[in-house]
Parts: sequence; structure tokens; C-alpha cells
Amino acid sequence: MVAARREPSGFRIAIVAHRQAWIMAITHPLLVRSNAVLPRRLRYSSRTLRRRVPSACPQALIDAIGDGFWDWNLQTDALSGSSRWLDMLGFRAGEVEPTGRFWAARFHPDDRDRVRMALRRHLDGLTATYQCEHRVQIKSGAWLWVLSRGRVVEWDSAGRALRMIGVCADVSARKQAEAEAQESRLQLNAILDNAPVGVLLVDAERRILRANDAIARIFQCSLEGMVGASARLIYGNDAVFEDIGRRAYPLLESGGTFDEETMMRRADGTDIRCRLIGRSVGAGDPALGYIWVIEDVTVRRRAEQALNDRASFQRVLLDTVPVPIFVQDVMGHYVDANRAFEHWMGMDRQALFGKTIFDLAPPDLAATDEAADRALLADQQPQSYETQMRCADGALRDVLFSKAVYCRVGGKPAGIVGALTDISERKRAEQALLERQQLFEQIFVTSCAIKLLIDPIDGRIVDANPAAAEFYGHPLDHLRTLRISAINILSEAEIAAEIEKARSERRQHFLFRHRLASGAVRDVEVYSSPVQVHGRTLLLSLVHDITDRLQAEEGLRRKTRELERSNAELEAFAYVASHDLRQPLRVINSYLTLLDRTMGEGLDAEARECIDFARDGAQRMDRLIVDLLEYSRVGRKAAPFRPVPLAEVVDLALLNLEVAIADAGARVMVANDLPTVSGDDNELMRLFQNLIGNAVKYRAPDRPPVVRVTAAAVSGGWRIDIRDNGIGIPAEDRDRVFGIFQRLHRRDEYEGTGVGLAVCKKIVEHHGGHIGVADTPNDDLVGGSLFTLTLPIPATRHDAVNAV
Repeated sequence: MVAARREPSGFRIAIVAHRQAWIMAITHPLLVRSNAVLPRRLRYSSRTLRRRVPSACPQALIDAIGDGFWDWNLQTDALSGSSRWLDMLGFRAGEVEPTGRFWAARFHPDDRDRVRMALRRHLDGLTATYQCEHRVQIKSGAWLWVLSRGRVVEWDSAGRALRMIGVCADVSARKQAEAEAQESRLQLNAILDNAPVGVLLVDAERRILRANDAIARIFQCSLEGMVGASARLIYGNDAVFEDIGRRAYPLLESGGTFDEETMMRRADGTDIRCRLIGRSVGAGDPALGYIWVIEDVTVRRRAEQALNDRASFQRVLLDTVPVPIFVQDVMGHYVDANRAFEHWMGMDRQALFGKTIFDLAPPDLAATDEAADRALLADQQPQSYETQMRCADGALRDVLFSKAVYCRVGGKPAGIVGALTDISERKRAEQALLERQQLFEQIFVTSCAIKLLIDPIDGRIVDANPAAAEFYGHPLDHLRTLRISAINILSEAEIAAEIEKARSERRQHFLFRHRLASGAVRDVEVYSSPVQVHGRTLLLSLVHDITDRLQAEEGLRRKTRELERSNAELEAFAYVASHDLRQPLRVINSYLTLLDRTMGEGLDAEARECIDFARDGAQRMDRLIVDLLEYSRVGRKAAPFRPVPLAEVVDLALLNLEVAIADAGARVMVANDLPTVSGDDNELMRLFQNLIGNAVKYRAPDRPPVVRVTAAAVSGGWRIDIRDNGIGIPAEDRDRVFGIFQRLHRRDEYEGTGVGLAVCKKIVEHHGGHIGVADTPNDDLVGGSLFTLTLPIPATRHDAVNAV
């Protein structure tokens, strides 16, 4: 085996192995094999070299050998080296100590034991050659990796090593490359082992050459069972495996990237959705294999689907909510809105996107809103404030903004979500309430009526007006410190009894007795109702001093008793009048009839005329007494008022007038909507009988009578109209026709006593109404009269629920 290297010296040194002998020849150029292995013993050919290797090689020989040649005398520790060796270590000749100790001290501390062990093994004959890689400190102080090789070339007679020669090569570049390669392998392994996605290396036959731990986790199988197996086992479905093969590998071989999602299968048979990304390791060279990145996206796709479903749900929810809702980015641009906001603003959300508050509100209001948004993004605390916005009809409306910041992952603000509430009606209501409260306070203070505000819980007088202070005789500030029990002298039992009595009598007021500051006691009538004052429920009590009224009522009751006694006497007189006054008239009329019957043919015309005059006078006097009795009974003999349908009493009146109506050929029209009133049915029947009867009696000679009865609701009651087409009543006589014994026509024209309309007036007034003659309307009836009467609607009474 011959190793050679040419040196510029012109010599060539060759160490030739021949059977059991080494022959060293110096030729030109020097050829040295860097990894030549020398046997343990040197033997020299007797024919070429009879003596041992010289104790010191010629310097020219040393300088001409290898990367760095060294010669070490183990006895003296003298160590010499080639100039190349010194250059490699950064030294010049004369700068180093030519001993083994010098160089051993420059070995890296971490490598010294390894060098010593390699040297010891060689010196002990355990290795044919000394060889060791280690670091040595060069002149600059840096560490240089070197490969030292050598062997013993001389022994003493006892077999102890006396001399070693060797070479030293700079392997820093290789060590650096190996370190970098090792680091790359470690990094690659770390990446593969810690990658969150699975990585497969497959060959051209789609057999798995390598897989990382993520692949085992994704497919729930062992790596040992996968390496060397076909990639078919992770597909589960042969059709999918073949389809991926047909479509992916031609693309990969052309240098492209395959990226697709497909269904794959775990070892337990569970189907999962995976994303496959494949590339060729060496484009155009299938022998290098293919790398596949596999990501289990099952959970992500489910999450994305859930997210999409949630987004769809949120959209439906937002569009269903009747409250206008909007979303802005951090720059104030509208990026989303619900249908309620679209409707309120009068624009489609697509047209709204990209706009700012300055596009929707006046500049001053928009600037205020923008400042509020900046503050909201800065402190990220939800905010609510009132402002104005222009709505779909262009009007500025009062609104309440409720806003909050929504953030991205990491907490950075992404924008603002807000809700808009139209509070225009509330603001108007609040303003109206404020005005009502101010009005209430003004009325409360300035009213001359006695008013108290009372806390219903403890009976304390919260407030009182000056009129109350004047009435009770207490200073206003002192009155506001009292409880109502200090004023009302009735006991709790008496107060409760009065409240129950008022409820049973369906009245809204209570009768109490209040003590004044002077000690005087006054009868009062108290009206109480709950009121809201600054958020509190209080009782507003209006107090009326009725002491004088009660005294007057007592006097009135005495007068009433006297009147009742007088009426009783009048009733007795009426009985006497109806019996004792009419009895002589009946006798007179009977005798006149008898005289006429017995002496009829013997009476001359003058006597007969006298008899007729006398009979007529007696009959007229009887009718007059009857009418007077009827007039006097109105209101005195009446039954208690009850609901009376006017249609029924009108029908009864028409039944009584049936003969007179038929004789006159009259037509009476009655409306279907006559109301029900409270009254006495007999008196109301006489009322309509008199009015309709007069319309039939006082008819015009040139036309048949027509009578029309109608009704209409008016403020506080009903108006009943009786319209006819008779002879009418002159305007100057319309007031006096209701007086007793008032007649507008001679007896030979129309019969009557002049009492009928007076009775009508008295009946209407007894029912709390009014009767009169009005101008005839412009209708289809000619001439005639229009009698109008009003009857009240009974007032509704509510139970009193609060009292003082």
C-alpha cells in the first residue's frame, strides 16, 4: 500500500508495506498516505536498510510530510514538527517549546483524558495505531479540532517505546460540518417529534419510510407498525387511496404541491377528516421519496361549522330583535347592523357599511358621539348616554345609546357594538310629567283649597299648602311635622267605620272632624287619592270645611220637614178638592141633564142655550180641577227613580192616544234608538202623552199631522226632540206657553185648560232636565213646532278607597 503527496522540496518519501517489513525511501516528490497503518514492530530489509530509523529525521524530510508531521522522543520528551504543523497551529519556529509537555498543556481540558487513553492503549499494544480527534489551543487562543495519528517506531530491548512519529490534520471544517449536520438532524427530529401535524415520508411505491409521533396520535397506531407498511392503511377506503394516488403523484413529480382535505380512518375504524399537503423531496427524482404533512381537521371543521351555525343563529337573533343594533370598527365605520337598525335609519345595511356617525347625525352631535367612542375604546367600560339621531323620516329623535367594546384574541379592541333605543316618547312623557309636577306644585301651593300630602305608611303630613296652614292655624313648617292623627279627632275604629260607610254608600269622600290649633273642632269632607310625587306614592287629600254647610243642611232638613207637613196638608186639600169640589159640579151637571131630558121639548131656544152654557161651564170646571190635581201631584206621588226605557213609555203614550191619532189621521214616527233614563215611568208617560197629544190636537187644517220623536246624546245627558208640522208657536209666546193656565187660542178653536205644558215642564224639572221650544229646522216637515227636552245621565259613583 503506497500513499503519496507531492511537496515542493523535490524529495519524495514513501513508506511501503511489504509482507512483514516497512521500507522507507526518500524520493521526489514525497508521497504520504494520511491514513497509513504501521505495524507494531518495524523491520528493515537487510538489502535496503541495515540500521534503525535515524533518531532525528532531517528537517527537510519533516517539513515535506503531510498536513503536519511530528516526531516525539518518548525518553527525552523532545517533540519536533513540520513547518506546516506549526503554521496550522499559528506558531512560527522558535515560538514554541519543543516538548510533549508544552503541547499536552494546550489540549482542551475536556479532551485530555481521551487523548491520554488513546495514547495509553497504543503504547500498551492494544491498538496498532494511535488515533484521536481533539482540540488544541492555537496561538490566538482559539480552539482548533485536529486529528492526530501516529505509532511507535522504536523500542528498546525490553520492548519499551522510545519514539513515535505521526501526522496531525486540521479537521475543524469537517467537525463544523458534522456538528452542523448533527444539529440539523437534531432539529429535524425535534421538529418531527414536536410538530402538531403528522409528517410521513413515503417512497415511490407509497410505502411509509418514516413517520413522526403526531401521525401515531392522529391515527392511534404504533410507529413500528406503520414504518414499512403501505400508506393504504391510513385511508381505510381503497377508492380514496387510489384517487389520491392518481391525482397527487403526477403533480408532485412535476414539482407541484398537493393540498386537499379528505376522509381518512384511524386504527379503531373511526373516520376523521384530514388535510393532506404533499411535495416531492427531490423534484424529478422519485427515488428520494415524498413528504406528506397530515393535519386532523375534524375538530376544527366541527368548530367552524359550529361557528358558522352560531353566526347564522346570531344573525337571525339580531334581525329578530326589535331593538336597532349596530357594529362599528375602531375607526368608527359601520360594519354591521340588524334589520331594526336598517328600518330605523331607512337604509339598507350594505349602503350603511363604511359610513360613520358624521354621515348620519348633525356635525355637533356626531362630534360628541365620536368623542364618546374614543373614550369607550380607551377604558373599555360599557357606556350609555342620551343624544339625538336622524331617523328614516329625516326627523331628529331622542335616542339612548348603549355601547360596549368587543375585542380580538389577546384583548386588543376590534370595534364597538351598540344598541339604539328611541326614547322620544319617553322624553316627551318625562317632560309632560315634569310639567304636570310643576303644575301640580303650583296648583298645590297657590290653590285656596285646603290640601295635604300624607304618607300612607305612617300618616305623616309630608306637605301642606298655605291654605291648610291658614285653616288649621298652625305655621306651615310646624304643620309639616305633624301626623294626621294629631288633627283627626276620630278614633281608629270610627275612621274605619266611616271608610266602610263611604264604600257602602258608593261615595268618594269621607266625613271627619278635625281639630284646629285654637282647639275648635270643624266638620270636614275629605277627598283622597294616590299621587306619585318624585317617585313616592302619597295621598293627596282635599279638605273642605263643611261645618257651615252641615248647619245649613240641618236648617234645610227642618224646612223640608215643614214642607212635608205642608205637602201633607196640600194632599189633604187636594183630596177635598177632588171630592168635595167636584161633587157639586157632578150634581149640577146631573140636574142639568135631567132638566134637559124632562123638559127638553118645552124649553125655548134661550132656555136651552142657558142649560148648555151651564153644563159646559160645569164640565170645564171639572176638567180644570182634574188638571190642577195632576199638576200638584207631579213630584209628590212619584215612585223612586229607576231605569226607564223611553221607547216603552212612548209606546204606552201612543196607546192612550190611539183614538185621537186615528181620528186626526196623524202619523207618529219614533226613532229606534231612544235611550234608557232614570226616572218615574208614569210621569214620563204623561210627559210624552201631553207633548204628542198637543202635536195631534194643534194641527194645521190643510195637512194631516206628522209627529217625529228622536233622541241624541249631548254633554251630560240626552236630548229628546218632538217635531210636528202643526200650526206652530210664535217666537214671542215660546216662554209663556209653559206657564199654568196659559192659552194661545180661543176655546172655540182648540179645547184645553192651559195646564198641560205646565205639567210637562214640572215633570222634566222633577227629573233634573229642561224643556223648551226651539226654532224649527230646515227639514221635510212644513211649519210646526220643535219641543226639545234634556234628561241627565246619572253620574257614576266609585267606591272610595283612601281616607284621612
